[in-house]
Amino acid sequence: MSRRCRHPFGPRGRTTRVLVLPLLLCVSACQVQAQGVAGTEPPTARVNAPMPTPVATATGTHDLADCLQLAQQRQPRIAAARSSLTAAEEGKRAVDNLRIPEVIDREIPYRRKQAALGVAAAAAGVDREERETTYAVTRAYFTVLYAREQERIATGVVERLSATYGAAKQKLDDGARDLTAADVKRALVYVRQAQTRQIQATQGVKRALASLREAVGVGCDAPFDVPAGRLPDSGAQLTRAESIALALGRRGELVQAGVFAQVACLEVEAQGTSLFKRKETFAAGADIHSKPVSPELHGTEYRPGAVAPEMPALLVGSRSERVKRAETLHERAEAAVAVTRNLIALEAEDAFLRWEEASQQVPQAREAADAGDQAADDLTRDYTANLKVRAEDVINARVLGAQSRALYNQYLYNKILALADLERITAGGFCAGLADAAVAKTPAITVEGSGGK
Repeated sequence: MSRRCRHPFGPRGRTTRVLVLPLLLCVSACQVQAQGVAGTEPPTARVNAPMPTPVATATGTHDLADCLQLAQQRQPRIAAARSSLTAAEEGKRAVDNLRIPEVIDREIPYRRKQAALGVAAAAAGVDREERETTYAVTRAYFTVLYAREQERIATGVVERLSATYGAAKQKLDDGARDLTAADVKRALVYVRQAQTRQIQATQGVKRALASLREAVGVGCDAPFDVPAGRLPDSGAQLTRAESIALALGRRGELVQAGVFAQVACLEVEAQGTSLFKRKETFAAGADIHSKPVSPELHGTEYRPGAVAPEMPALLVGSRSERVKRAETLHERAEAAVAVTRNLIALEAEDAFLRWEEASQQVPQAREAADAGDQAADDLTRDYTANLKVRAEDVINARVLGAQSRALYNQYLYNKILALADLERITAGGFCAGLADAAVAKTPAITVEGSGGK
């Protein structure tokens, strides 16, 4: 028999079954720490914090710092997470305000604890969305700079190869003996190939700007741009152990997984308060608010997947049978916490190794790019001065120099992405200072044909 009581708001003499549905799972960071969730330090979620000072307008040209500030104000994903947190806090207050004595309904204390724990998961969700948005904006911003840099290289190659092709064609028309029609045609082939690269880079700039607009949260038709600039070479440093420790101590996903495990543990006790054959769980009226770290991938790139939370809305059977099943679900939730910890550690180590690899490649690639540009300039000067230099040698040197410069930009871009990923993975525990580096490295240049002069 289930426990019945006279409902304080029901008709006189009518018995009503007390049903307390739990709330959305969410709490402030300090509440998470008080509960000791999964032995982790909670993320610094800005719960009920005042909104940042608005930027004057969401259109025009904005540097990375402006883009990040705008995104915190305008990104719908963050707004949705904050609304979930607000709704959860209101729901928690509703349960706390119930005036039903615990001696009448023994389930209520557990539901109140679950609701309080639940606020932690939602607060961690807000922090997660803010961190993900910061990463998305940072990645898109530097992708714009990277695409523009590749476009600048392609434009320069097209101009120089076109000049070499024109000079070779003129020499052939003038009857030069050391030049053949095949040489001129090869020069034209290189020019056309360079032009296709130029088109690809130009379109890449447009796609990157579209991605940045979405990450910031502005309309697709808004005149939104970033200032001309070069990719910075950040000198930020960290160790493998630091990156893993910061990630495990601050990630919202681990907080959410730990909270869910505690709520599942309380569900065991809650199921033991009723003799009914059917009893609803906290999931009957609540969003669990626990999200896997990353989806599983197979193919050329393999990535193990997380264990999704599992809790039915209703448990059926005798009290002992329901309690036993709740215990099994709690054990599964504890295993999910372990999987989440392992995946976060793997994520941090992978990003660190990508940063370490790119950091070692950048100086070598820079030296190769500088040497390639110098060799191409020297051969071009000699060819223009009618020295014994073949047009094919000039073209090959120019193409090799451009390839070396593009490869240097690729390694530098990879390094920046790894640093941005480490900021995301450590939930802000590590700061690469990319916004300051982007401002410091912005030269007064004009990029033609990219929409960002």
